[in-house]
Amino acid sequence: MIYLDYNSTSPLYPRVLDKMLPYFGEKWGNPSSRDHAFGWDAAEAVEEARFEVAGLINAKPNEIVFTGSATESLFLALHGFFRSAAPASRSILASTAEHEAVLAACRDLADLGASVTFLGVDAYGRIPVGTLDSALASSGAALACLIAANNETGTLLPIRQCSAAAHSRNAILLIDAAQALGKIPLDAVADGFDLAAFSAHKIGGPKGVGALYLKGGPEAVSLRPPMSGGGQERGMRGGTLNVPGIVGFGEACRLAKAEMEGEALRLRFLRDRLETSLMEKIPGLRVNGDPGNRLPQTSNLLFPGIDSRTFVRDMHQVAVSTRSACSSATTGPSHVLKAMGLSDEEAFASVRFSLGRLTTEEEIDRAVRIAAASYRRLSTAPPGPCNGLSGS
Repeated sequence: MIYLDYNSTSPLYPRVLDKMLPYFGEKWGNPSSRDHAFGWDAAEAVEEARFEVAGLINAKPNEIVFTGSATESLFLALHGFFRSAAPASRSILASTAEHEAVLAACRDLADLGASVTFLGVDAYGRIPVGTLDSALASSGAALACLIAANNETGTLLPIRQCSAAAHSRNAILLIDAAQALGKIPLDAVADGFDLAAFSAHKIGGPKGVGALYLKGGPEAVSLRPPMSGGGQERGMRGGTLNVPGIVGFGEACRLAKAEMEGEALRLRFLRDRLETSLMEKIPGLRVNGDPGNRLPQTSNLLFPGIDSRTFVRDMHQVAVSTRSACSSATTGPSHVLKAMGLSDEEAFASVRFSLGRLTTEEEIDRAVRIAAASYRRLSTAPPGPCNGLSGS
């Protein structure tokens, strides 16, 4: 198997696992136990990890709150904003190309009485800054929630310009940085975002742990947590901390900071090799999203005339994806690609390839050969229920 679905999840990197292992065994204390060395050791490990996560985005450790996932971080930020805002200020703006975690939370808040505006995107999946500014002015939104790097196409948000636009309209900016963290530089100070959600398992850390950045720390940001508990994480997220997971997240962030620049160059080379080689073999193949401004390891490709669901099953030796893993339960076309203006047929003909730290040049060349052979086989096959484009 060739694994090219890193945007869904990455393998747990060996150096991360090595860092985690002691906290499954001899260092098993509860970090909230302040009366003995077992708790002190665990608390020290959590704070070391907090330092590493903060360091990756040029933030302060007290601005990082650990959660169970990026989805939970987004839920905490959006519902916490709703609970703390005055009724007249419960107004949120998001794009139609957001991750389902944001769309679902916004729909829930709309049911609870929030004013939610979903802003359309351009053909690259972006919101032009001028459009964002106009929408903030017309909607009066107090919070804008935008994806920093789209999980399906890799298209990047101009974060600094969006922060400036939001702040000029007295709104705060929440970014979904689950895919961006550790892959492109993020700078909490220079970029100016107010809140940001992260996930460990996208960068070689463990599943089941994430973080929320709050500018100035929980004391400076007015969020009322939707879940009460034992007061952990300075009252923002109750419950005993997942110490091994948090330790792994911190180590993954440390490695990402040290290796991000070199990895970005390597993965961009491999991604471009993948695309160029496939375009030579498949006439009409095209890139979805912004070819010149996207994550270095993400390639969403439209294979003309086939159904991607049949295609990915046929090239079973290559692990790729037709959509976000979190949207896999739905049967319709990708909402991101539809928001960008693709037809149902085009969306159903699109496949996401996403590369990572373990991807090699030899694997890319093999994947190209397998994909090209599958495409030839399916594009010449007689029409049938398994290779049609009806979307059924």
